[in-house]
Amino acid sequence: MKDGENGASSLLEECPEVSRLAFASVRDNPDLWLAAFALDGRAGRMTLGASEPLLGQMRLAWWRDQFGRSVAARPRGDILLDLIGRTWEGAEASLLALVDGWEALLATRPLDETGMARFVGGREMLCVELAERVGEPSARSEAARAGKLWAFANLTVHAQEDTERAWALDHGRQLAEPVPKLPGALRPLAVIGGLARRSLRSGGREMLGDRFSPLVALRLGLFGR
Repeated sequence: MKDGENGASSLLEECPEVSRLAFASVRDNPDLWLAAFALDGRAGRMTLGASEPLLGQMRLAWWRDQFGRSVAARPRGDILLDLIGRTWEGAEASLLALVDGWEALLATRPLDETGMARFVGGREMLCVELAERVGEPSARSEAARAGKLWAFANLTVHAQEDTERAWALDHGRQLAEPVPKLPGALRPLAVIGGLARRSLRSGGREMLGDRFSPLVALRLGLFGR
């Protein structure tokens, strides 16, 4: 297996299962999608797996520093950072928003609405930029909605307080109708947005929390709805 294939495989393993299922429906620009999903997965582990908030903040700060540098000035050797340099140059603001959004979840619990909105906004900016970079700017609004649904579904699952869960469920359900309509180039967002919508409508269970969800993901990947 080639080094590039090894690197892609290792990055895909860093992605949550829902992102891996969504990635399976990528039609073009796979490196662009892989960089986005792997960064989200890595930032999520740094946040949710941090034994102390300060440790998570320090790890996320490294990524923030890299996105403030030119590609040429960044260190080499991290597979994900190198891939981001090749595929996301000039669009680091959306990646920075994603990292900042995850960092907001390291705040003292219960999270306030401002912090949760930062997390939602980070996912939203990422998905809007994906629409731009695959050549579908007219789909920005629906891409943003898919990103928000994804964020609200995750917030509901990872809520530690009833107030957090209620806020995420309420706002997510308000966005759940109608079904997101996205072009084929954004099919991965149709998968994620559709699974998130289903999660929110069911009361906030895991996006892949039942035996039918893989079949739903397959249908969304094939037909977009």
